[in-house]
Amino acid sequence: MKNVLVTPLDWGLGHATRCVPIINELLKRDCNVFIGGCGDSLELLKKEFPALPFFSLPAYRPVYPSSGSMVLKMFTQIPKFLTTVKQEHVAIEKIVKESKIDLVISDNRYGCWTSVIPSVFITHQTNLLLPKRFKWLTKTVRRLNLSLIRKFSTCWIPDYPDGRSLAGKLKSLGKRNLKIKIKYIGALSRFGQPTSREILYDIVCVLSGPEPQRSALEQIAIDGLSRSGLRYFVVRGVVGQSNDAGSNHNQVNFLKGSDLQAIIEQSECVLARSGYSTIMDLAKLGKKAIFVPTPGQTEQEYLAARLRAKGIAFSVAQENFDIMDAWTRSRSFTGFNEFPGDVRLLTDALDEIFTPKIPEQL
Repeated sequence: MKNVLVTPLDWGLGHATRCVPIINELLKRDCNVFIGGCGDSLELLKKEFPALPFFSLPAYRPVYPSSGSMVLKMFTQIPKFLTTVKQEHVAIEKIVKESKIDLVISDNRYGCWTSVIPSVFITHQTNLLLPKRFKWLTKTVRRLNLSLIRKFSTCWIPDYPDGRSLAGKLKSLGKRNLKIKIKYIGALSRFGQPTSREILYDIVCVLSGPEPQRSALEQIAIDGLSRSGLRYFVVRGVVGQSNDAGSNHNQVNFLKGSDLQAIIEQSECVLARSGYSTIMDLAKLGKKAIFVPTPGQTEQEYLAARLRAKGIAFSVAQENFDIMDAWTRSRSFTGFNEFPGDVRLLTDALDEIFTPKIPEQL
């Protein structure tokens, strides 16, 4: 019986939600699963897996700008982030030793590796995108990113290597990955197989991400929806508060995966950020979407633009968002076709770690 430590990043909820199917697969294999993290992402997994043991890890606590350059704001925080990477590495070494961990699976936590056991790094961004005016930094940023990933035994990419890719050029490996072992594990979603339900809502708004931008979109969305005449439901994405909404019966702070899936399946369309984990969830359910990328977050802007160009989902910048215009224009988009969710890619990746092939004798 293997002891496995799973450690999602604490930037928003997506890194935690896409760890849910991995944890479920580990539990099917009778592994002892430990979860390490902090903030809302850790609280989410505590709600999903209340019986599992948890460890607290150092928090990155990224500060997002309410206006101005996202990239500049992130660059000023790099020293703080690198300090956190060092602190979490010290914490991981201690947890691995004291809890006799056999495998560490880290979703974008760069310090969660150790040389004494296999360590897996999960990311859909081996190619970090920068705005045009910062293109000159691309090689430096990419080199730093890959150097940190190389400390791990394997890099898992939650996507497909072929035409079904959701991440597009975010997973581009370039020519500098020769020392990184790559394994595609397919699109990951916390949701089960989609079911047919009665449509009760025109739009379900699923909010997420760090402040102050989460609250900014919430204010814009609710103001517009309340005047629109559309049937709507809002999931605020606030994990640490109770769901007592008082007189507001079409709004909750947080829903567990199964309950959120039910609400989304009862909707005609989903309004959300274009985070990669959200995209994988909506692809799993085959839903229509309106995406409003976090201002200045190049990854979300790229993904939203890519899906719009493919005719899959309408997207609009937050500063230009109007609910009735977005609702009308979204009707001409196809929505996601249900992805096959090839779980064999994930099971094969785990098999490779737990039962490595023995070289044949010559």
